[in-house]
Amino acid sequence: MPCQLCSNDSLELVSSKDAKSSEPLNVSLCSTCGLIQQNFIPDEETLNRYYHHEYRQDYKGTYRPKSKHVYRAGKTALQRLNFLKSAGIKAGRLLDVGAGGGEFTYLAGKTGFAASGVEPNKGYSDYARKEYHCDIKTGNLNNITGQYDVITLFHVLEHLPSPQQAFNQAYQLLSKEGYLLIEVPWIEARDASPHNIYFKAHLYYFSIDTLMAAASQHFDAIMIDTGSNLKILFRAKQIPVKIRLPDTTSVAKIRTRLHQKGWLEYLFQGQGLLKPIKKLVERMRERKAGVYRPREILDQFLPISPPGRPVPVL
Repeated sequence: MPCQLCSNDSLELVSSKDAKSSEPLNVSLCSTCGLIQQNFIPDEETLNRYYHHEYRQDYKGTYRPKSKHVYRAGKTALQRLNFLKSAGIKAGRLLDVGAGGGEFTYLAGKTGFAASGVEPNKGYSDYARKEYHCDIKTGNLNNITGQYDVITLFHVLEHLPSPQQAFNQAYQLLSKEGYLLIEVPWIEARDASPHNIYFKAHLYYFSIDTLMAAASQHFDAIMIDTGSNLKILFRAKQIPVKIRLPDTTSVAKIRTRLHQKGWLEYLFQGQGLLKPIKKLVERMRERKAGVYRPREILDQFLPISPPGRPVPVL
């Protein structure tokens, strides 16, 4: 299969095994633009069936979020909302694509946005509507109409068959000079175990340059964060332009970074040695959250807790 960004068929194999299952999985680097992708990309219908029925079970072990998932999602949602706030984005019509159990959508609605979402997994989208009374549809980006000021895709783009198509769809849904916030795993990150990178569910692995290139026809990058994952805030262009591909220097940089990844970098620069301690502390906080209802867990992350039953201090 040719590169899905530049259509070149000169690909260099970087991995041949799924990190979770150890089953065969060929992942390659495009020698022309630097995009890293699986050698075989399933069609959209196959992917839709997988994410509607199986994905949450495969990667979360459940069809409904557990209290620990709610706590983790609430903590992460607050960080993402603060990222938007730091860019001066505090209100407007917001659409969260791949909304999961609805935690980000709920907190965004409580902090100033007219928030809604779309989630392909029926169990999770039903959960969001029941627990948080969120406006979350069961489906995907193709099922959305209307116009929004902000669209967010958190750990979604790497699962979609065509990133450029997703950027085009988001562009059509955004208001004039609307904002698009993308978060994906960062292939250059130092805090990922070198034996825990490539998975069946991840079709693409982005660098800053390849993510910006995939968006370049419709969006300009205005803010970048590389705190482990890669977050880029984009603003819609007035008029679409021709895609701008990374240059040869960028491709060489990615190739070098892949060769640099190893256990010493992960353990020391990536602080892998400290991960067991950090996980233990987080597990203790997650267990405390287990005695509260989902909305009560999330309300602790709000600036002002609502009256009624006290919320945990975790």
